[in-house]
Amino acid sequence: MQNNFESLNNLEDHIRKSSVVQERTGLVAVYMYKQFLDFQKSTHNTAETFIKITDIMEQVAESLKQSFSVRNVPANNIYVSVDSTKTIATINILWHTISFTNRFNVAPKAIPRESQPPLFCGRIFALNGDYNVLMKDAHDADSQMKVLLDNEVASLYVPAEKNQSVIMTIRHKDNQEHFLSHVDAPRDFLLKVIEIICAGGQFHEQK
Repeated sequence: MQNNFESLNNLEDHIRKSSVVQERTGLVAVYMYKQFLDFQKSTHNTAETFIKITDIMEQVAESLKQSFSVRNVPANNIYVSVDSTKTIATINILWHTISFTNRFNVAPKAIPRESQPPLFCGRIFALNGDYNVLMKDAHDADSQMKVLLDNEVASLYVPAEKNQSVIMTIRHKDNQEHFLSHVDAPRDFLLKVIEIICAGGQFHEQK
């Protein structure tokens, strides 16, 4: 009889432990499911924003060509290229090359919010230089992220919900946040990055 009581106690203990496991893993699943939904929507919105950036990029290139042509400046070194995956776009403006990529949205990531939960969003990097040249020696995720952060001009963070603002940060301004609408963000981000790069100059190298 004693063995039967011990078996019953063991069974109750097992059921209780299983119940705790199910409850706590259920809470984890609910939290991660919300992250997953936000990730899906923000990734879609980010890809949509990126395509709009590439469309406006063509308009910018044509406008620059016209402006330089009337000033008798050769405009054959002004062009746009987009890779086959539509995740990397480059605009060349005379001696400047600027790259944009949304290639690194592979997991839910958030930016902190003051007095609010973190905001999960996709990210578009703007880089000073040619993406393929910058990445040629970066063979793993850590080294690629280092290249991105070392050459970042600005970033555009695109949230899951379209009633939330898109957030632009500019590296040399301490990543101060600028809030944009989903409609204006592709144009304003592209033009701001071009203004930052092309309004600056380059120093002669010295030993």
